[in-house]
Amino acid sequence: MTTSEGAARQQRRSGQAEFVRRAVRSLRYLLAVGGTAVLALFGLYALLAVFALSLVGPGLALVPLALARLRRVADAHRLRAGRWLGCEVPSSYRRVEGGVLARAQTMLADRATWTDLLWLLAHAVFGTVGAALVLGLCTGAASWLTVPLWWQLAPEPPQFMVWEIDSWGAALAACLAGAAYGALAGWLLPWWAQLHALLTRALLGPRKRRTSLAERVVELTITRAEALEAHAAELRRIERDLHDGAQAGLVSVALRLAVMKQVLHSHPEKLPELIDQARDLTDQAVKSLRGAVRSIYPPVLVDHGLAEAARSLVAACPVPTSLDVEQDAGGSRAPVAVEAAAYFVMSEALTNVAKHSGAAAAQVRLRIAGNGIRICVRDDGRGGAGAGPGPEPGSGISGIRRRVAAFDGVTDLQSPPGGPTELRVELPCGS
Repeated sequence: MTTSEGAARQQRRSGQAEFVRRAVRSLRYLLAVGGTAVLALFGLYALLAVFALSLVGPGLALVPLALARLRRVADAHRLRAGRWLGCEVPSSYRRVEGGVLARAQTMLADRATWTDLLWLLAHAVFGTVGAALVLGLCTGAASWLTVPLWWQLAPEPPQFMVWEIDSWGAALAACLAGAAYGALAGWLLPWWAQLHALLTRALLGPRKRRTSLAERVVELTITRAEALEAHAAELRRIERDLHDGAQAGLVSVALRLAVMKQVLHSHPEKLPELIDQARDLTDQAVKSLRGAVRSIYPPVLVDHGLAEAARSLVAACPVPTSLDVEQDAGGSRAPVAVEAAAYFVMSEALTNVAKHSGAAAAQVRLRIAGNGIRICVRDDGRGGAGAGPGPEPGSGISGIRRRVAAFDGVTDLQSPPGGPTELRVELPCGS
């Protein structure tokens, strides 16, 4: 036997095994939904009765209870259909709060409630038909396949449809018919289970618009949390810079002034040295304050704009860095906050290049347009950059991601081991 023949035989066996597995799986699925489909008819009548009773007042208290039960049943079938289809089927119910009347109004105003009722009717029909197919095909296949085992034991020749089993030939023919029944069941039952699962997803799944809106709400919630975290990290950084820089320098100046007061009469010859020390410490404190102010909003942005600020960053980077700037002619400047975010993104990216990349050269591309700012920082370093935890919250690439997310921007980092590393950032400037 050649290799190709062995592979073909193995492929046929795999296909046959998959056929059997899918048939058995569909059998379990249809039996499960068939059991609830029969109850769905009674449930539909019960819900109609509850709606009728709600018109007379006291029956209104039953509406939230009945619909909550319907939602639990629908959730169970969402889970079952999702398992069959291999994907999640989420719900899209409105949040229910308040008293009985408020909950009833919210549920009845929710479109998902009425699609649940429509699904209940469809489930009662399709689920019942599926269960009937299971029972009919499987019972028929089992009966016909076993005819050769017992036909001689019957007191009278058994008859199947128009066939009378009175010989081994007829028994074997019945067995072949049973095999055909089994093959039909193996093909039809998975198809019907697929149809039922797709129908369940279509009726019980969220509408595309509502799904997009829900995903957008989740995205904005995450973005808001990241913006708050970035803001808190920025405040902590400013507090640390002031505490370790300007405050420490001013405390030293105060100590020198206290010493000068003590030696004013006892050792006046020491005053010039102490005055020089106090002046040096004052200069250092002023420089620290200027650095802190510059880190909040660099003056170069106010005076010359983002392009010139980028040139100052590139010039100050210890790694040889080229700059390519493209700006719309005559276009208005981006909002102040967006320009500041772009500046600090470039600053943090170049700091990472200088400290961690081991690069020999880097490149910065800056595109300033009316609808947004695009930044690309590339280096030829060792690669492997990521958003792992830095020495403090907000450091490194993770800090850049949070800063960009605060403006609903996009951050893309490509840094395979061995390099190169490329960071792309898009900041929208929409009003």
